[in-house]
Amino acid sequence: MICHYKIWKISTRFLKRILAEISIVFIFIFLINNYIGNVDKTINADGAGYYDYLPSLFIHHDLNRKDIPREQSPELYERISDPAIYIDFGEYKVNKYACGTALLQLPFFAYARMTNGPEGNPDDGYQYPYQRAVFYAAIFYLFLSLLFLKKVLRLYGIRNSVIIPCQLLLATATAVTHYANYDAAYSHVYSLFAITAFSYYVKAYFDRKNLYHFLISSLFLGLVVILRQINILIILFVPFLAGSGRNFTIGLRQLLRHPFVCAAGILSVSAIFSIQCLLWYLQTGHFFLYSYGVEGFDFSNPHLISILFSYKKGLFIYTPVLFICMMSVIWLIFKRKSYLAISWAAFFLIITYIFSSWWSWYYGCSYGMRVYIDYYTVFFIPFALMVNGMAAWRKAIVIAFSFLTIPLNVIQTYQYKQYILHWIEMDEKKYWKVFLKTSRQYEGLVWKRPYDPGRYIPVDEIVIGTVEFPDTPPFVVYEFDSRDVPFFNDVGIIQLLVDDHFNENNELRISLIIKPPEGDDYHYRHDIYLIHLAEDDHGKWQTGYYNFEFVPLKESGEKVIRLLFRPGNEKVTLQNVRVRFLRSV
Repeated sequence: MICHYKIWKISTRFLKRILAEISIVFIFIFLINNYIGNVDKTINADGAGYYDYLPSLFIHHDLNRKDIPREQSPELYERISDPAIYIDFGEYKVNKYACGTALLQLPFFAYARMTNGPEGNPDDGYQYPYQRAVFYAAIFYLFLSLLFLKKVLRLYGIRNSVIIPCQLLLATATAVTHYANYDAAYSHVYSLFAITAFSYYVKAYFDRKNLYHFLISSLFLGLVVILRQINILIILFVPFLAGSGRNFTIGLRQLLRHPFVCAAGILSVSAIFSIQCLLWYLQTGHFFLYSYGVEGFDFSNPHLISILFSYKKGLFIYTPVLFICMMSVIWLIFKRKSYLAISWAAFFLIITYIFSSWWSWYYGCSYGMRVYIDYYTVFFIPFALMVNGMAAWRKAIVIAFSFLTIPLNVIQTYQYKQYILHWIEMDEKKYWKVFLKTSRQYEGLVWKRPYDPGRYIPVDEIVIGTVEFPDTPPFVVYEFDSRDVPFFNDVGIIQLLVDDHFNENNELRISLIIKPPEGDDYHYRHDIYLIHLAEDDHGKWQTGYYNFEFVPLKESGEKVIRLLFRPGNEKVTLQNVRVRFLRSV
C-alpha cells in the first residue's frame, strides 16, 4: 500500500511538472480538430525524403545499392526514381535528405508496422497508419520542444507567468502549427527539439561548469547535424548562451583543461554523424558526399529583404510574432545588456545571410519561411527576458498584443491547407486579396494562371449574352457540341468571359465539363466560384475571365461541352457572357 502511494505521489509530481506542456499540446490538437483541420497525408514532398529511409530499410530493403549500379539491376531503382528525393550520384541514386528525422520517427514507424496491417495495397510504408504515426511523432517532439524551452528559460530566471505564454506562442502563433500537422514529416519540428535541447545543455554548462552538460550537449549537436547539416550553425549561438564574454572564456578554458572530455565531446558528435556517413556509404560506396547535387548557395546574391519581408514567403509576414520577439533586442540595448544584444544580432544576421543565399531562397512550395523554424527558441529567449523584466501592466500589454498573432497564424495556416494561399507564388496583391478570408469562394482564387495571348489563338467564340439568376437554386446549363467548334481536338483552353462587379459575397459557382454524349463519365471537369473571374478589385465593374486549361482531347468522337451555373443565395445578372475556344500556337 505504501509502495503504491509513493508511485502515485511521484507520478502526480511528475505530471504537475509537465502539465503546462500537456495542456498546450491539447490546445494545439483542439485547434487542428476544430479550426485548421486534420489531414490524412502527412508525408509530403521533402517530408517523404526525410522519412523514406524507414520504408527503404525495413520494408523494401533497397537502401544498400553500393554494389549494384542502375545498369546492372534497374528493377532495384524502380521505387526510388523520384528526382525530388533521390538524385543521381555516379552509377547510383542517393537520398538527398539527412537521416536524423527518420531516426527520431523510428519508434513511431515501428509501432505502426507492428500493430497495423496494410490497407488494400501491398505494404509500402505510406499507408494511413504510417501517416498517422508521423503525425504523432511530430506532436511528441513538439511536446519535448516546449519542455526544453521551459528548461532553457528557467535557467534565465524567467517566471512561469512568462514561460507559459512563450510556449503557447511557439505552438500556435508560428509555422510550427503547420509543420506539426500538414507537413509533419518535414525535419523542422524535430530540429526545433534538438536545437532547443542543445541550447539548454550549453546554457547549463556555462552556468554550472558541469562537464556532464557539455557531453550531453555534444550528443544533441550530433543529432542537430544529422537532422539538417546546415543547422551546425547553432554553434554560433553559443556565445549568447554563455551570457557574457567573460563567462564564455571561462567555460572554454575549463574545457581545455579537460582534453579527454573535449575529445569525448568531439567523438560523440562524430559517432552520431557516422550514422549518416554509413547510410551514404550503403547507397553510393562513399562515406562523405554532398547529397544536394547542383543545388547550393550563391553568397554573392543574398535575398536579405525578401527572406524577411516579402509577401512570397517573408518570415515576418507569415510569422509576425517573431518580429515582436526580435524587437526585444532593442530592449536589451536599452537595459545595457550589450553583449547579449550584439551576440544575438550577429547570430541572426549570419544565419539570415546564409539562408537567403540558398539557390531557392523561398525554399520551394511550402508554408512560410520554414528554414527558421529550427531556431525559434533563439527568438523567444530575448523576448522572455524582455517581458520578464517589465512592469506588470507593460507585460500584460506585450503578451496581449503578441497573442493577436495567434488567430492570424491559425487563419493563414488554414488558408494554406485550403489552397487560399498559394504554395509559392504569393505577392502583395494576392496576399491582401485573400487576407483573413476563409470561405470556400476563395479556395484556389490566387492559383488562377494569367492568360498569355502570345501562346494561344482563338478558334471560335460563342456569345451567350445576358444571364439572369433568381435567388433560388436551380441550375442554369449551356451545352455545346464539339463538332460545332473548329479544331476542337486541338483546343487546350476554354475561356469564360463575363462582365460583372464580382462581389465578394457572391456564391455563384461555375462548372465546365467535357464528356461523351452518353453516360456519366467525363474527360474534364473543373469547378470555380464566380469571383475567381475578377481581374481587378472585387466590387468593381469589369470584364473578368477564367481559363479552363486541359490537355487537348485528341481522341476521336463527339464530345459535349457543358457549362453549369449554380446560383447562391442572391439574385445575380451577368452581362456579356462569352465562351472562347483557344489552341496553342
